[in-house]
Amino acid sequence: MTTLQDLEQRIDRLEKLAEDLIKKVARVNVENFYLSQRVTALEQGYEYPMKTSS
Repeated sequence: MTTLQDLEQRIDRLEKLAEDLIKKVARVNVENFYLSQRVTALEQGYEYPMKTSS
C-alpha cells in the first residue's frame, strides 16, 4: 500500500519535472522568437547577427 509520504515524494518529483519543463518550453519559445526575427530580417535583405552561445 502506498503511504502518504510516498505520495508526497511523488508529488514533489512531479512538481520539479513540471518546473523543468516550463523552463525548457520558455527557452524554446525565446529561441523560436529569435529565429523568426532572423528569418524576417534575412527575407528583407538585412544581415542579422548570429546569436552567440552563452
